[in-house]
Amino acid sequence: MSIAELGTDVGIEPGRAGPQVLWYINPTDGEVPWEPSERVAPTFDVIRHQARTLDRLGYYGALTTAREAISLVADTERLRFLIPEYPGVKPPVLLAEEAQVFDQYSGGRLIYNQVNGADPVLHRYGRFGSKAERYRVSAEFWTQVKRLYLDDAEPFEGEFFSYGPRYKPAIPGPRQPGGIEVWGTGASPEGIAHAAEVLDVYLSFMSEPTALTGLFDRVRAAAAERGRRLRFGVLASVIVRETDEQAWERFEWQVNRTRPETVLATADRNLRSFGYPGLDELSSRDPQVQNRIDALRAGRLPDRADLEFAPNMAAGLTTWTAAEPPFDIAGKGTGTYFVGSPENVAAAMSAVAEQAGVDIWILSGWPLAAEAEITAELLLPLLNPSHASTSPQT
Repeated sequence: MSIAELGTDVGIEPGRAGPQVLWYINPTDGEVPWEPSERVAPTFDVIRHQARTLDRLGYYGALTTAREAISLVADTERLRFLIPEYPGVKPPVLLAEEAQVFDQYSGGRLIYNQVNGADPVLHRYGRFGSKAERYRVSAEFWTQVKRLYLDDAEPFEGEFFSYGPRYKPAIPGPRQPGGIEVWGTGASPEGIAHAAEVLDVYLSFMSEPTALTGLFDRVRAAAAERGRRLRFGVLASVIVRETDEQAWERFEWQVNRTRPETVLATADRNLRSFGYPGLDELSSRDPQVQNRIDALRAGRLPDRADLEFAPNMAAGLTTWTAAEPPFDIAGKGTGTYFVGSPENVAAAMSAVAEQAGVDIWILSGWPLAAEAEITAELLLPLLNPSHASTSPQT
């Protein structure tokens, strides 16, 4: 299957109305999966069911870990896979060959999620360079991966990577036009410069809309200075039900099923790993966020009044809470939820998309397959009316 044959219901054609919407695939799943006692067994059948569900419902793609995506190709026909990679952990030639094999078997459905990572994670993979050096490594790395993916057979001698000429036959196609897409982030001045040079899609967690707009505008300006134009994507979680009351009931139920000790077990470590003060030292100028910090210091979870920061938006918990500061106490947006009726959530998301210029949503909700079903039925037709007429029927 070629790129052109993948179908329009997953948002291939340029200029199509409405955003591209991806979901999340992960074996850590369940009703409240950040609480260990509430998880389902992390089996292969769990992620196969997730992938089949997303493919059937017409989602554009799925954010996955690097471990399982190629094993799900046979269970899907159109779903793209957004796979994280740390630049430089693998040689550029190896990653380009892996991308060619993935696209050979999938018909061209691979996207790379460029991840710079926190120091403890990178140290585990043997990467010890400074942040500035990491961005330089990444720029050279992805430039070469894209060339190699498009069958550049010449040797290369760079600042960080070197390799000889290709000596074996090319891996069969297809090749994605223009090369493999690289999506990613980076909010520091160095990160924005890197994004403007390297990325095809700039990603951010769903932070406060004015701050998100300012960040995207800075990235747009940096890309324009280099004669480039990027697309922009936002990661958020979603709980949509027939009414606001039902959605908020679900949101509060999940928070209430979480033990404070589960959150507190990693909160201090996660703050420090991203360069923030520990929980005992952390403070915020936002009274609502400070109330969340005070609640955690007191050994309890914040209540809805301190979590709901805008109409139909709240700071919550996700499966990456074990690696990120909880309840967005550091302002990273990692736990932001859209919560409410289909109409109100669609209005909130559309307002953010119009203000900030959002082309892509990467959404999540738990259990993953079940919430993807609800979101596809209730929300996606309002974000993109063509979804209702083109999505496969359940």
